[in-house]
Formats: sequence, C-alpha cells, structure tokens
Amino acid sequence: MDQIADNEGLRLLLANAPGQPLVWEQFLTELLYLLNCDSSALLATDLTDSGNTHFLFSKHIQQEYRVSYENKLNRLDSFTHFISKHPYRAFYNGKLASFGLKTPESDFIPPDNQHYRFGLSIPCNHKHALSLLVNRKTACNQDQQQQAIHTLQRIIPSLENAIHAEQRQKIDKQLRHQLDGHFDAYIIIDRKLNILFSDPVLVSIISQMDCVRINGNRFGMKHPEVERQILALIENNCSADIPNHCNSCNIILIPISSLNNLYQWECFKDGYILAFVYDNGKNLIIDRLIDIYHLSPCEAICALDFMHIPSIPDIAANTFRSQETVRNHIKHIMQKMEVHSQAELMKKLITLASL
Repeated sequence: MDQIADNEGLRLLLANAPGQPLVWEQFLTELLYLLNCDSSALLATDLTDSGNTHFLFSKHIQQEYRVSYENKLNRLDSFTHFISKHPYRAFYNGKLASFGLKTPESDFIPPDNQHYRFGLSIPCNHKHALSLLVNRKTACNQDQQQQAIHTLQRIIPSLENAIHAEQRQKIDKQLRHQLDGHFDAYIIIDRKLNILFSDPVLVSIISQMDCVRINGNRFGMKHPEVERQILALIENNCSADIPNHCNSCNIILIPISSLNNLYQWECFKDGYILAFVYDNGKNLIIDRLIDIYHLSPCEAICALDFMHIPSIPDIAANTFRSQETVRNHIKHIMQKMEVHSQAELMKKLITLASL
C-alpha cells in the first residue's frame, strides 16, 4: 500500500474520531496493520506522577493487563514516561540509549512479552500528556524502524487536532447540560488559577471582558476581591455564581468533579471551569457587531480575532479553523459592515470598540 495513502487513511480516521470511541479503536487497529505490530494503546500520562498513568483506548491488550498496569506497572514504565517528557517526537525503545534514557526496564512487563515499542506524546496541559504506544514481539530492522517512526511523525498534527476536538466536544456538551445550554465562553483553571484548558476563540471573547486579566498561562481578575472569592470557592470545592464588579459579564464556577461522563484523559478532573455569560444589557463589541451589523456569532468572534491579529493564516492557526473558513467569514463581515478593504474594516472595528 502506498505510504501517502496509508497516512491519509489514518488522518481521515482521526478527523472523525472526536466523540466516537469506536473510531478511536479503528485508528489503533489501522495503525497496527500499517506498522505490522501486535498491540496499541492511548494512555493519559501524569507528568509528575507516573503512577497516575492509565489506559484510554487499547487494541489487543487484555483487561487483566490493563488493571495490572494501572495498579503497578505504570510506575516501572520508563519508556512511556520518557516520551511524555519529549512531546511531538516519535521514538523506538531500542534506540533510547542515544537519547539519554539509561534506566533499564528490567522490572517492567509489557503486554504479552511485546518488548519492542514505538511511542509519541501530545501535551494536554502543563501537568499531563497523551501517549500513543505501539508494541510488537519481534525486533525491527532498520527499515522497519524508519518506516514506523516516519508514519508516527506524520500523523502528529492530525492526532493533536483530534485530541483538542475531543476535549472541546466533551466539555462543551457537559457544560451546556450543566448551564441549561447558555454560556458565552469558558476556561479551565487549577487551584492556583493556572489555565489548564482554553479554546483560542473563547479566550478572544474572555479577553474583551472588563474584569479579566489573562497573562500567558495565568488567569486573574482585575478586581482583587473577586479573585479572592474565586480562590476561596475553589478551596471549598464549591459550585457558585460569583458576584462580579464587572459591567459586562456574569461568572459561574463549576468543579470538573461535578460533571459526568468526562473522559479521564482530558486531564482536568481536579480543575475548575470558569464560565462567562455576557450581560446582554451591556454594550459590548460582540453585541454591537451582532445587533448593529447583523453578524452571526461566529462572524462576530472572527471580527474580534481580526482586530487583534489582522492575519488570516494566524487567525486560522490560532483558532483551529481553515484559512478558507476565516477568509469567507472576513468577506461576509466586510459586506455586512459595508467596507471595501481590510484596512477599512480594522478602522471601523477599532471605532466600534471605543464607543
């Protein structure tokens, strides 16, 4: 089978995997076939405690082994812990001496004596990673190693997109159920207000709110009293509507532990959702774009992105959309706002934001 066609098949499966456990398993099955290996797995790996590494999906790995791995063997699995600390690279365990991994896995028992292993990892956040492992009983020759590494390396962007899409889909569904279908944006934070998960489009919305301060991976409130109240509620693991001094939004705190049916691999079970709901009585730029120019919500968000990042390729990359989608949004925005160039659009957006 042609190598390019093989990779396209894997990418197609990954594109359809979010929200579909059976498709994730199909992806693992196809990967085994292409690499001529015996078993495969997706694992959630705790970067600080290897004992918290656990299976998400697997193919040809018995339940008894999975239980044994999560109870003990994960602590001995230096290969998985190594790849989780070196994301976006595919490795073969027979070559790890050249990468500085000197700890032998003499005490680690692989599934069905499948000692020869390939793997890669994708970060979930600063504390967790998703690890993809492919195992086989017999050693690989040089050509087999290179082909497997090449195949795994080529699917990394598609795998990362699928992971992010899975996370967004699961969180959005649960949050809409929790809030009766209504919220405008959210982020997930830890007990110290570090951001564990954020969608670039939603962060664009949150950044426009009068009360919020986002600096890199750190969330904060401009009003110290509100921030202290959030920290106190987190300390007590409470769900609550947070009284806010802001004139633009309401804030709702929800512990992740209060939600149902979230995969463990989302790596946020000890985190907290901060959901933001616009006060529609206030004259924010999103509301102005929708009310005055009849932009759709997606177009309004895209206009906001354009005001901050006036580059279609950069907007597309930052919001996980295609350049064609962003280009079409910008075209419709310009038509509705009756401007004839991107420079005119920028001027009109800045004027609207300053009102």
